Amino acid sequence: MAKLPIKSPAATGRAADRLAKRQVDYGLDDRLLPIGVVMEIAGIGKTMIYRKMREGTFPRCCKPGGASTRWSEREVKDWKANVMAAREA
Repeated sequence: MAKLPIKSPAATGRAADRLAKRQVDYGLDDRLLPIGVVMEIAGIGKTMIYRKMREGTFPRCCKPGGASTRWSEREVKDWKANVMAAREA
C-alpha cells in the first residue's frame, strides 16, 4: 500500500488563502438566500420579515422544494437600498 504524503498545516493554509483571494464571477448575481442570511442583510428579525411580507413591504419568499423557504438576493438588497434611500430623502 502506497503512503500518501502528509501536507503541513502551513501549506494547506497558504492554499486556502490563495483560494479565498480569488475573485471568481460565476454570474450568480441572484442567489436564493435562507432566512438567516436575509435577517443579516435586512437587519430585522424573522417575525418582522414575515409581517412586512404580509403588508407587501418586503420581498416575497419562494419555496424551491420541501420545507425550505428562500428569498431572492437581488430583491432583498434592492429593498435595503430603497429603505436607505427613503431615510436620506
